[in-house]
Amino acid sequence: MKNFVVGDNLGKNLANHLNWRFIKIEERIFPDGEIQPRLSKEEKGDKTILILQKKTKENINAYLFKYFLLARKLKNLFSTVIGIMPYFPYARQDDEFRKGEILSSLYLAEILEKNLDIFLTISLHEHRKKIKELFKIPAYNLSFFSELAKEFKNFEPKTTVVIGPDSEAKNFVNDFCKNFPAEKIILNKKRNVNSGKLNFSFNAAKLINFKGKEAIIVDDMTSAGDTLLEVAEIIKKMGVKSISFAFIHSILGDDSVKKLKKINPKKIVLTNTLENSFFSVDITKPLTEYLKNIKII
Repeated sequence: MKNFVVGDNLGKNLANHLNWRFIKIEERIFPDGEIQPRLSKEEKGDKTILILQKKTKENINAYLFKYFLLARKLKNLFSTVIGIMPYFPYARQDDEFRKGEILSSLYLAEILEKNLDIFLTISLHEHRKKIKELFKIPAYNLSFFSELAKEFKNFEPKTTVVIGPDSEAKNFVNDFCKNFPAEKIILNKKRNVNSGKLNFSFNAAKLINFKGKEAIIVDDMTSAGDTLLEVAEIIKKMGVKSISFAFIHSILGDDSVKKLKKINPKKIVLTNTLENSFFSVDITKPLTEYLKNIKII
């Protein structure tokens, strides 16, 4: 069988783990902004995996269009095209809140599935719709929070509190704590629709004594870091010994992490789903294990 991974450095790492051949993507950008991705070598075969990491300075829409073009090309060359998009954009808009709004996440899925046979992403923020409600092809939303938890093996669970900033983080916290039996708490977050200011409710927090404990704030992503930092400031006032952060996606790359570093956290753990130089969890190893477990390779 002739199987290939097509992509960038992330793809090269995945190919090494799978022992598949690798095809590197080359890219040319014209003065007017048009992109011209190119396969460094053209092969035909049985299965291929297309995986691309969005670069920090890359426009998200340019990234998506590049992905569409490559998927269409690979559809002509391989019997099965498996698309892996480490970070799935436009997930916020999965419902029509005001008349005339666009169901971006659904429409994106409809475009992708035209040239893919299987789709995988990591920690898609499933607000109201699950990934299987967006895609008609087999689609998987992978949780790597247990991988993040492994980076805290030197923390004593009995003196650690794992915190989710809002109700949507409940599943993330539960996954994180599967093999890390620490106390956990989910906060209530409300946003003022006029000012955009965040307010947190800590009624349940009274059940936990934070004093002298290690706090780990867990979420799926951070961009400007405001939510994580606001939670950190409040928890700090409750007497915690230290504060750490654990999340999957660093939306603004290194800038997201640098902002969090300003409060001198004990530890920051994140992945390389998006380009950054601070990641401590390489997704290609657990991704390889997952692909083998679900028997699609």
